[in-house]
Amino acid sequence: MAALCHPALRSLRAPMGYALERCADEAAAVAVGDRRVAARAIGRAALAARAAEEVEGRPRVALAATAGRVPRRIAALLGRATPRPRVGRAAAAALLACLALSGAAALDATHDLHSSIEVAQGESPQH
Repeated sequence: MAALCHPALRSLRAPMGYALERCADEAAAVAVGDRRVAARAIGRAALAARAAEEVEGRPRVALAATAGRVPRRIAALLGRATPRPRVGRAAAAALLACLALSGAAALDATHDLHSSIEVAQGESPQH
């Protein structure tokens, strides 16, 4: 949500989304008790989603068989080494700093709005 609202965080959207999907994949593998079953389910869900996107027998997007998010997620579940995007500590610190700054700005704006409403109503603003 923050990546949609704040331009500085937009570059983190894809890596954070992938990391979230991987966390969900690992949780599913633990819940099922079999990493291969979880990997097959992810692959089948991706194929079903792709089939649902087809319009008049033509796919809107042709995905590569060995590249992309889903094959990387499956390879990671099956224990194959795959390069994956890393969100470092600096990026996490930047995200937290932006969230704190955005929260402080929202609180300040709320206070200013409240003061402006009091002035408009003819009351003296309280500090």
